[in-house]
Amino acid sequence: MFGKKEMNLQEAEKFWNWFEENEDWIKVNLKIRGLAVVEAVDEKLKPVFPYWKKELEFQMGYNEGQGEIFFFHFNNRNLVRDAEKLESLMPQTLKKTWRFIAEA
Repeated sequence: MFGKKEMNLQEAEKFWNWFEENEDWIKVNLKIRGLAVVEAVDEKLKPVFPYWKKELEFQMGYNEGQGEIFFFHFNNRNLVRDAEKLESLMPQTLKKTWRFIAEA
């Protein structure tokens, strides 16, 4: 009937692995080809939240050696919980230069 409203942990790990492998491309292209970066990230991020049928909303920026990913959860308790989990899975190498911020 109703599927479980849980994140796909395997896809979350794949997302961070992909992000880590493509970090240089992400940094370089955020300013000049922002839409391409957002589309690539969105493609990798969607499978992490299989229960969320609407568009995922997030913003990204990278300035002066610091990157930020703002993830919008709309106060949905499942997205709030899973955004926190996704943040906790961020590799230490990325935590040095990136912040994952979940907000309504």
